[in-house]
Amino acid sequence: MRKHLRFGLPGLAAAVLVLVPGGPEALAAPAGGEDVTVYVDPDGLSPADRSGDSLARTAGKTGLTAQSPVRSLRDAQVVLEARHTKNATIMLRGGTYTDAGVEWAPGIASGTVTVKAQPGTGPVTFDGRAAKDGYWTKVGPKSPKLNFQGPYTVQRYGDGGIKATGTRQDGPVKGLVVDGITFKEIGNAWVKGGNGYAGVHLNYVSQARITNNRFVNLENKDAPGNTHGVYLAFNQTQKTPGSNGNLVKGNTFQVVSGDPVRASDGSSGNKVRNNVFKKGRDFEGKIRGNGNHGMFTYWAFPRADICGSGGNTFSDNTYSVDYYNRKASAVFSGTDTGRTCKSVKDTGGNTYKL
Repeated sequence: MRKHLRFGLPGLAAAVLVLVPGGPEALAAPAGGEDVTVYVDPDGLSPADRSGDSLARTAGKTGLTAQSPVRSLRDAQVVLEARHTKNATIMLRGGTYTDAGVEWAPGIASGTVTVKAQPGTGPVTFDGRAAKDGYWTKVGPKSPKLNFQGPYTVQRYGDGGIKATGTRQDGPVKGLVVDGITFKEIGNAWVKGGNGYAGVHLNYVSQARITNNRFVNLENKDAPGNTHGVYLAFNQTQKTPGSNGNLVKGNTFQVVSGDPVRASDGSSGNKVRNNVFKKGRDFEGKIRGNGNHGMFTYWAFPRADICGSGGNTFSDNTYSVDYYNRKASAVFSGTDTGRTCKSVKDTGGNTYKL
């Protein structure tokens, strides 16, 4: 059994580039970049398994066909960076992957990277139990534009699924797409030592589309209110603006111990519509709903004692009881500071069902 890739991306990518020979077999590097498809399989090759002449011979072709897949998302990133990639599709063969903490660094691709399941190969699962805590993957403002396109499952990560964070220097993360993914069994009720922040955690992000996903059993035993399906916030370290103009549509939320969609830190202009919030069984087998204050809430914290400027709306959703089986509110604005905000609005069409 091969060992999984343990090297950081920049160092490994550099190794690939240095060892590729010149001449007719060298990697092409067109001025505008190329569009590349990389195939990934849990039993595929890791660039870390080869070195020297062996690595040089395979660097130009590994991962580029379904017959010669690489093993992980990090391995796929190495292939893309080595090939001067513009747009890329990463095709995931059915199976279970153990990727954790995967960061989409600058230089992987200059355009859009789509991560999708390879049709007809079976279900795809990313399982974080080996990592124990942390996120599945992280996105920054200088990452390629990421399109995570299911169906696949992201489960048993202690902190969360996708964390996207903008910076003061480079601005917000823009245009993130998360579609058709099941985020399942996240938080310290499922992973000892986890913090259980969110399935999709957005810190200074704009124009993201979070659509057609399932958020199932996102639960903390410690501080149950701290874990969410989608969290819209700011870069807390750099005190950036909040996350603005994002769409949360067509998702299912089932047993999320904190408010399933939470905004804070001045986040504004976010639309939450056509979602279903439903009951299910928790980590102990008890029937529960979602949240404790409302389905879409805004919260004022001492770290950023400000209200959202407007446009956070909740419309055409179906919802049920809260995590404690009490009648739930559709929207709610709360505070740890005494500030009164009305930063989320029920704009109609919402249906409460037991």
